[in-house]
Amino acid sequence: MNQAGGIALTRRTSIMIGCLVVLTALAALWPIYRAFLNIEIDTNEGWNAYYADAAMGRMPLYPAAHQLIANNYPPLSFYIVGGLGRLVGDVVLAGRLLSLAAILVIAWGVFRSVRLLGGDATSAWIGALFFGATMCRFFTGYAGMDDPHLLAQAVMVVGFVAFLKARSQDRGYSLPILLMVAAGFIKHNIVVMPLTAMIWLGINKPRQMVKSAILAAFAIALGFTICYLAYGPDFFSNLRSPRAYSLKPALGAIGHLQWIVVGLVAWGYVGITRRTDPNIRLCNLLNILGLVMFFVQKTGDGVAYNAQFELVFGVSIATGLAFANAPLLPLARRWSPEALRFVLLLAICLRLVASSRIEPVRLLIDPSFHEEIAAREAAMSATAARLKSVAGDATCFCTLASYRSGKPFIVDPFYVRQQVLAGRLPPDAVDKLVAAGKLTVVQADPLLHW
Repeated sequence: MNQAGGIALTRRTSIMIGCLVVLTALAALWPIYRAFLNIEIDTNEGWNAYYADAAMGRMPLYPAAHQLIANNYPPLSFYIVGGLGRLVGDVVLAGRLLSLAAILVIAWGVFRSVRLLGGDATSAWIGALFFGATMCRFFTGYAGMDDPHLLAQAVMVVGFVAFLKARSQDRGYSLPILLMVAAGFIKHNIVVMPLTAMIWLGINKPRQMVKSAILAAFAIALGFTICYLAYGPDFFSNLRSPRAYSLKPALGAIGHLQWIVVGLVAWGYVGITRRTDPNIRLCNLLNILGLVMFFVQKTGDGVAYNAQFELVFGVSIATGLAFANAPLLPLARRWSPEALRFVLLLAICLRLVASSRIEPVRLLIDPSFHEEIAAREAAMSATAARLKSVAGDATCFCTLASYRSGKPFIVDPFYVRQQVLAGRLPPDAVDKLVAAGKLTVVQADPLLHW
């Protein structure tokens, strides 16, 4: 056996860790390669690109109420992406690079969280690899996509790690609170980590919780005041854009838990059997809130897989802690801790392999895949050229193609749909623009929708 990070590892366990490293690297190959392609990963990309340009002065960052577009996100991400976009020459690429960097930062956050919650270095690496592999393997629609969610979560994770550090030293809670508030002004629906911190403080340090709550309220109020002064009442009207809600998508989202099922089972067992450990109790709080908020957010129309990402973060921490706590588990009375660790790693690796998403493999060995990529890039360029050739305003409802064409942002299909459902717009609002000759709709190439 060899000693690594405080845990004696047998040869077979070391081999399984090596397999996890290889699978993580293989899973990351496609999101990294795809980031540099001229294709649309998701309709959010063109939307975010337009508003990143808006932050740089191309158009108002928060449109007026009479327009068929709206920006229901806080402002910080658009300045960050827009600023980096000026450096790299493309705001879409800037957003994608920030998304990839955010995954690394969050994986680092998993590592530090496991360490601060009592785990050794090897166990922390297991948790971090679990997060990175899960994100790149099963959430490829967001890994390396131009969207502010992962960027905001990365900042929130830095704040959460700072909170765990403050907890271990029993001082220095102000910086974590301010970092979490800053993350909220990048994306405002990442709430599990600040709730966890506040609830833990309320239970264990009520006076500090009051101080932290006052500081957070002041920072939030200051941020909103600055936004009002900068953007006027349109900021709040955009932020309050209507959205339909239903229980059906939340119930359907139960199936989405399959991608983290191994970590969920590990957390469930360790969380119950080791619940007297204060560190495990904090992890339990984080994951219980993560589960609740996942289902709550999934009731919103159009809410995608990103509603699960805080839960993925928490379950990754729990996976690392399960590896670390193997000798203390009741199952260790029947099987050795090394056997339990081996089974956990084997289950993680098997789940990563058991997927129909084979883009990384096709990228390495399938020439027809590269031909398909080239055809899709050509379709994007051709569609953008057709849009550009149209006199006046035009759209094809592939927002990235519209953005690439240089046409102004006129219609946001999702926003229009929500306005129609809320009774604020007639169902034929866009058709009327077309009929009046104020908008041309260009047929989108089917290859644009991958």
